[in-house]
Amino acid sequence: MSKALEIIRLRKELSAFSRRAFNRGLVSGTGGNMSVRIPGTDEVLITPTGISLADITPEINLLMNLDGAVLENPCDLKSSKETGFHLAAYRLRPDAGAVAHLHPPYATAYSNKLKPLPMVTVSARGVLKDVPCIESAKAGSQELSEYVQEGLKKYPSVKVMLMREHGILALGLDLSNAYYLSDLVEDTAKIAFIEGNIKTA
Repeated sequence: MSKALEIIRLRKELSAFSRRAFNRGLVSGTGGNMSVRIPGTDEVLITPTGISLADITPEINLLMNLDGAVLENPCDLKSSKETGFHLAAYRLRPDAGAVAHLHPPYATAYSNKLKPLPMVTVSARGVLKDVPCIESAKAGSQELSEYVQEGLKKYPSVKVMLMREHGILALGLDLSNAYYLSDLVEDTAKIAFIEGNIKTA
């Protein structure tokens, strides 16, 4: 497949998984952002800022390189305010094919404890291994981007990190993998919460 056709395909896929994330309740309002690497390149498609993931359509996703230069912007929109840590994640993790920054409620609640997510199921331990937590900073800030980069350097094989007061950051092999990792993290957090509230005799 040519690069141009691959970009068209991934524009559609990024839009589809953005909407799935919203409909699944992994994000609300105009929060969250998702991106995908164009295979074999240093270019990524990323969702724009200020638009709900429920409303992402293929043509509004921006094409950028890992240095932050905008290559295609058909609708003249601004890229996500968290573009900085998306691009940093791709630079630090060449194996990452997609990045999802979402705000699932149970996982976000656990992020506020600034502790790793409890691995309460066989699936969580087998797939996620460990979900550490990084500190909080203002959304879109350089400080937050630096926290993400420090976390990825400290945990070089991690698939998902909790971001205190911000939700989660999932690094997948592709968009479907990033989405399902996010979904598993939220399900794990929900089970951990329920388990913690079950009273034993």
